[in-house]
Amino acid sequence: MNSSDREVLTELNALHAQALQRMPIILAVVMTSIGLFMFTPAMAWSFTVWAVLVVAVEIVRAVYATAVLRRAETPNPRSVHRSMAALAAVAGATVGVGAAYFIPALSLLAQAQLCIFLFVMPAAGVTVSQSSRYVVAAYSVTLLLPATIVWMHIHPSLFWTVAVGSPIFCLLMILLAADGDKLLRRSVLIRHERDRLIQDLERKNAEVQVAVAKAEAAALARARVLAAASHDLRQPLHALSVYSAVLTAQPEPAVLAEVGGHIVEMVRSLGSVLNGLLDLSRLSSGYYVPERQPVALDQVLARVCAEFVAAARAKGLELQLDLQPAVVQSDPVAMARITRNLIDNAIKYTERGTVRVTTRIAPAVGGPLAVLAVTDTGKGIDAEDQQRIFEEFYQIGNPGRDRSQGVGLGLAIVQRLAELLDATISVDSTPGVGSTFTMSLAALVGAEAHTPAVRSTQASVDLRGRRVYVIDDELDVLRGTRALLELWNLEVHGASSAAAAEQLCAERGPPDLMIADLRLGEGEHGAQLAARLQQSFGQFPVLIISGETSSAALRETSLGSFPLLHKPVTPEAFRAAVARALTQS
Repeated sequence: MNSSDREVLTELNALHAQALQRMPIILAVVMTSIGLFMFTPAMAWSFTVWAVLVVAVEIVRAVYATAVLRRAETPNPRSVHRSMAALAAVAGATVGVGAAYFIPALSLLAQAQLCIFLFVMPAAGVTVSQSSRYVVAAYSVTLLLPATIVWMHIHPSLFWTVAVGSPIFCLLMILLAADGDKLLRRSVLIRHERDRLIQDLERKNAEVQVAVAKAEAAALARARVLAAASHDLRQPLHALSVYSAVLTAQPEPAVLAEVGGHIVEMVRSLGSVLNGLLDLSRLSSGYYVPERQPVALDQVLARVCAEFVAAARAKGLELQLDLQPAVVQSDPVAMARITRNLIDNAIKYTERGTVRVTTRIAPAVGGPLAVLAVTDTGKGIDAEDQQRIFEEFYQIGNPGRDRSQGVGLGLAIVQRLAELLDATISVDSTPGVGSTFTMSLAALVGAEAHTPAVRSTQASVDLRGRRVYVIDDELDVLRGTRALLELWNLEVHGASSAAAAEQLCAERGPPDLMIADLRLGEGEHGAQLAARLQQSFGQFPVLIISGETSSAALRETSLGSFPLLHKPVTPEAFRAAVARALTQS
């Protein structure tokens, strides 16, 4: 039984039950009227028994109907409907058999009057049955059949009239009930469709409200990020403009060295903000796709913690490790980034005591979990700040936006990476005691982990005399890059267009390394240019540098196989990338 049929039958049963609750009173009035106007005093006793029996059956039907209505949910409406049809048959038979018993003893006028009552009762039953053709059929046939047989026996001259008329009358009542059944079904279906439409509208309205709330939250977040980023970008830019003015005044060598150091710090600050924003853009745009493989979480932590031993010792902190073996299906680079940010934050906000890093396997309902915890004895985090610390540019205790305390993007990146890795990040902190950041993700039991080799920065590699071509349509960037590379004793040649790069390769041959901007003039693509030159002049290493942050540009660069550096690039990172490319070649 489908849902619509079930609903129709349930509705029909309820309506029929409501009508049955009134039937004992109606039948009591009918039987009293029949006894007063048709039966003689001699038949009083036998008629009373019949009347009581008829009313008793109706009382049984009414009691059953009340029980049906009191049920919160009908378990099987078809079974209830069958029971009602059976009770209707019993009620009809009680009336019909009794009438058949009394008809021969009545006068002709009384017989006619009683038969009229008998034919009226099925007609009224169409209304009482609430258009159930099965209930009408059971009641009509059992009520009229006995009286019809007796009438044909008493009045043979009316045999065919009664034999044909009674079935036709019953059929007519059943057809009327069937029409009512169709009407009831149609009305229930219309109501069902109306309810479905209302539910759809309510659900869509709820979805729209959720979407609007998310859009408003995103707009507020963008406004907050824009305001914070604007401040953190304007400050170092303003400082750079001041230092530039100092440089143009041709200061003394000592002042020049000091200003140069400050300029380096300002550039680092700008690079930190821009790189953080770029990372968030990559994570939000779906550009970054984790490379999932079995990774030994404890080994990743051991390598990352080695990077922070000196920083912890410089602050007088003890860096404690308790790394139990734990293998996860994850991205080793993303895992290292998450752990690096968590440990860096712990050391940054802890003035004395310890920073403890642990890994363990914890049982869980869906399978064992690998749990990483970074615990510090720092100043702690208030409860109202514990959720906001994962917001972009949100920092506790840094209202002046002191850049020495970072820019407030580390934990936002941690949360985005954790979501991509199907991991959960939580924080448990007590002000004045310390904080614990915990990351949990599914553990692999019995799996062998891949231990990626640690890339060397190659910062001490001798670059002397190696030939490098720099391709960039921005002349300031081209001149600055050439000057920096020449300080590293490289032989540098520049080209500001694709045509100039092709001419350079034709005249001097392929380079030891080509450094090309992603976007060149006239719609030229740096990676495509490098690939074309490799086909013409042979293979050589290529570095692509990009200032693009759009999702389309990031996906475009991912299609190539060349290493990608994002502007701005620190001199150390740039030298390491150049050295690595030249060494691998």
